[in-house]
Amino acid sequence: MTVANDPFRTAPKLSGALAGAAAVGAFGIFYYSIWEMADALSTARLLSIGVAVILSMVVWLIFTNRLWDKPTNQDLARVVWLSNGSTVLTLLIAVSMLYVALVVTILIGALVVIDPDFLADLIGSEISFFNYLDIAWLSAAMGVVAGAVGSTFDSSMDIRRITHGQRESQRRYSEDELG
Repeated sequence: MTVANDPFRTAPKLSGALAGAAAVGAFGIFYYSIWEMADALSTARLLSIGVAVILSMVVWLIFTNRLWDKPTNQDLARVVWLSNGSTVLTLLIAVSMLYVALVVTILIGALVVIDPDFLADLIGSEISFFNYLDIAWLSAAMGVVAGAVGSTFDSSMDIRRITHGQRESQRRYSEDELG
């Protein structure tokens, strides 16, 4: 079901989320307090922040768009469980791809905008590619949080189609067979 939902095409369909995420993520390129925080955080903590914001956005999308199905009877419990699992997996893949795209975009922007000597003076140590990657990672995390809020501007029906597309097709097929 997850493959049928085509999660690799889902991220661009979350235009409100994408716009909010990109706007706030780009903010991280221009504010040195974010650079200092990214430098001060350990790699494990930065990774944890990334995972936490991805999971938070998935939960936000599920509950604000009412994507969590409840079984109407015990006979359908397994099917509903599989459907909910497919929804979660589809959104995990889509939001993770959104996050990676933000990291790459912000990283490129940071490499262009942030002068290495200025960053070194500010942080007080030698600069490497990983300093820029840390800035991009933390900025993308901030962006994904904003993207969750921005997703409320996306149509709930579009988001439902993204995650429930296969189920809707099966439901219509079943109704046509019966009718």
